[in-house]
Amino acid sequence: MNTEVRVFFYGHRIPGGAEAVLVPARCGPDVADVREGFGPQAVDVWVTLDETDERLPILLRLLEQHGERRVVWKRDLFTDAELDAAPLLLIDPKPELEIFGGPRIGTTYDVTDACKVCGAGARQTSALLINGEELNALEGRRAASTYYSDLIVEDRLAGQLASSGVTGLSFRGVFAAFENQVRFQLPWRQLCANKTLPPMSPRSTGIIRDTHCACGRSGVTGTAEQPTRLVYHAADLADMQDVNLTWEWFGEPRFNGDVSDALFPYPWFLVTPKVWRIYRDAGVTGFDWLPIRVEEG
Repeated sequence: MNTEVRVFFYGHRIPGGAEAVLVPARCGPDVADVREGFGPQAVDVWVTLDETDERLPILLRLLEQHGERRVVWKRDLFTDAELDAAPLLLIDPKPELEIFGGPRIGTTYDVTDACKVCGAGARQTSALLINGEELNALEGRRAASTYYSDLIVEDRLAGQLASSGVTGLSFRGVFAAFENQVRFQLPWRQLCANKTLPPMSPRSTGIIRDTHCACGRSGVTGTAEQPTRLVYHAADLADMQDVNLTWEWFGEPRFNGDVSDALFPYPWFLVTPKVWRIYRDAGVTGFDWLPIRVEEG
């Protein structure tokens, strides 16, 4: 495992420009991406380095000396062997795979047993409806996601998953919905998990737990400053399936009892390497796969 660090800053706000920082930090085009930004003469700079790279502290120190605000993202990178040996993997779709779908598009949910404040625990009762105006985002892809981590795959990949004997997995249809109420079914299927795991260990890092809801399930978000590292007690994985959901629901909810106007939080998918291998062998890209960690006792 290696930890990658991405640093973003505005080059045009530094006297002498981005080169005044990049050159003394020895960050050339192999690690630095300098782009035209929004606005007149704006310059966006992205630098990607390994966490152990000696250039990283030099770069951060130079930015601090110039009084330039920077944003830092950290993420862990794994070899195929490490992914294959993991007990479970978090599926993390990249933003370019995302399409708008869910309750605001017309997907229906049963909130009888859900939290009345945040909606955590809402149970989907219909096919997944996605925004028909965004269908171009699916072109050339075999798997994608909504902004709320509803995972979808094209029919052939759904068939491969079904025939492989993956446990804990069921499917729903996927429909495109338009403002004129026109709807039609797509050759895609939504992945649905039948198993929710117990709460993760408090030793998990890279996530922030807000306490705005008494149910304790929602208000969990990731943080860019630390890599996401989920930890579970070994006993809590005794009856895990190949496809599982976290007990925790992520994202910022907005729910007043009206499902059609809701922004529900959402659980994360945790799957065994068996699912990862099927995605990999099908040529699916655009997802990060993060092994969970297991602690005894």
